[in-house]
Amino acid sequence: MSTSGTPQFRYTQTPSKVLHLRNLPWECTEEELIELCQPFGKIVNTKCNVGANRNQAFVEFADLNQAISMVSYYASSSEPAQVRGKTVYIQYSNRHEIVNNKSPGDVPGNVLLVTIEGVEAGDVSIDVIHLVSDLAVCLWI
Repeated sequence: MSTSGTPQFRYTQTPSKVLHLRNLPWECTEEELIELCQPFGKIVNTKCNVGANRNQAFVEFADLNQAISMVSYYASSSEPAQVRGKTVYIQYSNRHEIVNNKSPGDVPGNVLLVTIEGVEAGDVSIDVIHLVSDLAVCLWI
Protein backbone atom coordinates (compact mmCIF):
# COMPACT_ATOMS: atom_id res chain seq x y z
CA MET A 1 0.00 0.00 0.00
CA SER A 2 1.10 3.50 -0.63
CA THR A 3 0.98 6.23 2.00
CA SER A 4 -2.35 7.38 0.54
CA GLY A 5 -3.93 4.01 1.35
CA THR A 6 -4.30 2.84 -2.25
CA PRO A 7 -2.68 -0.42 -3.38
CA GLN A 8 0.52 -0.19 -5.38
CA PHE A 9 0.22 -2.43 -8.43
CA ARG A 10 3.16 -3.41 -10.59
CA TYR A 11 1.31 -2.28 -13.71
CA THR A 12 1.79 1.33 -12.60
CA GLN A 13 5.50 0.90 -13.26
CA THR A 14 7.14 1.94 -16.49
CA PRO A 15 5.64 -0.16 -19.29
CA SER A 16 7.85 -2.51 -21.24
CA LYS A 17 7.12 -4.72 -24.23
CA VAL A 18 8.52 -7.58 -22.11
CA LEU A 19 6.14 -9.02 -19.53
CA HIS A 20 7.10 -11.08 -16.49
CA LEU A 21 4.66 -13.89 -15.70
CA ARG A 22 4.69 -15.59 -12.28
CA ASN A 23 2.94 -18.51 -10.59
CA LEU A 24 2.91 -20.64 -13.73
CA PRO A 25 2.50 -24.41 -13.50
CA TRP A 26 6.03 -25.81 -13.39
CA GLU A 27 5.43 -27.83 -16.55
CA CYS A 28 4.10 -24.82 -18.49
CA THR A 29 5.15 -24.89 -22.13
CA GLU A 30 6.06 -22.13 -24.55
CA GLU A 31 2.95 -22.99 -26.55
CA GLU A 32 0.73 -22.37 -23.50
CA LEU A 33 2.38 -18.98 -22.92
CA ILE A 34 1.83 -18.00 -26.53
CA GLU A 35 -1.80 -19.15 -26.33
CA LEU A 36 -2.35 -16.92 -23.28
CA CYS A 37 -0.62 -13.86 -24.74
CA GLN A 38 -1.25 -14.04 -28.49
CA PRO A 39 -4.74 -12.48 -28.39
CA PHE A 40 -3.03 -9.21 -27.43
CA GLY A 41 -0.45 -9.10 -30.21
CA LYS A 42 2.51 -10.70 -31.91
CA ILE A 43 4.91 -12.57 -29.62
CA VAL A 44 8.52 -12.20 -30.77
CA ASN A 45 10.33 -14.06 -27.98
CA THR A 46 9.72 -16.09 -24.84
CA LYS A 47 11.82 -17.42 -22.02
CA CYS A 48 10.11 -20.20 -20.07
CA ASN A 49 10.71 -22.02 -16.81
CA VAL A 50 12.85 -19.42 -15.08
CA GLY A 51 13.13 -18.60 -11.40
CA ALA A 52 14.04 -20.77 -8.44
CA ASN A 53 10.87 -22.86 -8.80
CA ARG A 54 10.90 -22.68 -12.61
CA ASN A 55 7.40 -21.22 -12.45
CA GLN A 56 8.12 -17.89 -14.12
CA ALA A 57 8.51 -16.75 -17.70
CA PHE A 58 9.12 -13.71 -19.87
CA VAL A 59 7.13 -12.86 -22.98
CA GLU A 60 8.23 -10.18 -25.44
CA PHE A 61 5.66 -8.52 -27.67
CA ALA A 62 6.51 -6.92 -31.01
CA ASP A 63 5.05 -3.61 -29.84
CA LEU A 64 4.84 -1.84 -26.48
CA ASN A 65 1.11 -1.14 -26.91
CA GLN A 66 0.41 -4.86 -27.18
CA ALA A 67 2.04 -5.51 -23.80
CA ILE A 68 0.17 -2.56 -22.28
CA SER A 69 -3.07 -3.99 -23.67
CA MET A 70 -2.51 -7.35 -21.95
CA VAL A 71 -1.54 -5.86 -18.58
CA SER A 72 -4.47 -3.42 -18.69
CA TYR A 73 -6.94 -6.14 -19.63
CA TYR A 74 -6.04 -8.45 -16.75
CA ALA A 75 -5.67 -5.57 -14.28
CA SER A 76 -9.30 -4.60 -14.86
CA SER A 77 -10.77 -8.05 -15.52
CA SER A 78 -12.78 -9.98 -12.94
CA GLU A 79 -11.24 -13.15 -14.40
CA PRO A 80 -7.49 -13.53 -13.79
CA ALA A 81 -5.06 -14.83 -16.38
CA GLN A 82 -4.83 -18.60 -16.03
CA VAL A 83 -2.77 -21.49 -17.34
CA ARG A 84 -4.11 -24.97 -16.53
CA GLY A 85 -6.51 -23.46 -14.02
CA LYS A 86 -3.73 -21.74 -12.08
CA THR A 87 -3.83 -17.96 -11.65
CA VAL A 88 -0.92 -16.26 -13.40
CA TYR A 89 0.39 -12.90 -12.22
CA ILE A 90 1.46 -10.52 -14.99
CA GLN A 91 3.67 -7.48 -14.60
CA TYR A 92 5.98 -5.38 -16.71
CA SER A 93 9.56 -6.54 -16.81
CA ASN A 94 12.38 -4.14 -16.07
CA ARG A 95 13.96 -5.39 -19.31
CA HIS A 96 13.18 -4.00 -22.73
CA GLU A 97 13.98 -7.20 -24.61
CA ILE A 98 14.57 -10.86 -23.84
CA VAL A 99 18.17 -11.96 -24.17
CA ASN A 100 18.50 -15.70 -24.61
CA ASN A 101 21.85 -17.08 -23.55
CA LYS A 102 22.92 -19.17 -26.49
CA SER A 103 25.67 -21.73 -26.39
CA PRO A 104 29.10 -20.31 -27.27
CA GLY A 105 29.08 -22.11 -30.63
CA ASP A 106 25.94 -20.24 -31.67
CA VAL A 107 27.21 -16.75 -30.88
CA PRO A 108 29.99 -15.17 -32.93
CA GLY A 109 32.77 -13.81 -30.79
CA ASN A 110 36.43 -12.95 -30.66
CA VAL A 111 37.63 -15.81 -28.44
CA LEU A 112 39.89 -18.45 -29.91
CA LEU A 113 40.40 -21.72 -28.07
CA VAL A 114 43.87 -23.13 -28.65
CA THR A 115 45.09 -26.52 -27.47
CA ILE A 116 48.83 -27.08 -27.39
CA GLU A 117 49.92 -30.69 -27.10
CA GLY A 118 53.29 -32.29 -26.58
CA VAL A 119 54.82 -29.61 -24.34
CA GLU A 120 54.94 -28.95 -20.63
CA ALA A 121 52.67 -26.20 -19.38
CA GLY A 122 55.60 -24.20 -18.04
CA ASP A 123 57.29 -24.21 -21.46
CA VAL A 124 54.53 -22.11 -23.05
CA SER A 125 54.60 -18.44 -22.12
CA ILE A 126 52.18 -15.70 -23.06
CA ASP A 127 54.80 -14.46 -25.54
CA VAL A 128 54.78 -17.83 -27.34
CA ILE A 129 50.98 -17.86 -27.46
CA HIS A 130 50.99 -14.30 -28.82
CA LEU A 131 53.54 -15.19 -31.51
CA VAL A 132 51.59 -18.29 -32.58
CA SER A 133 48.28 -16.41 -32.68
CA ASP A 134 49.83 -13.61 -34.77
CA LEU A 135 51.09 -16.21 -37.26
CA ALA A 136 47.66 -17.85 -37.38
CA VAL A 137 45.99 -14.51 -38.12
CA CYS A 138 48.44 -13.86 -40.96
CA LEU A 139 47.64 -17.27 -42.47
CA TRP A 140 43.86 -16.66 -42.33
CA ILE A 141 44.00 -13.25 -43.99
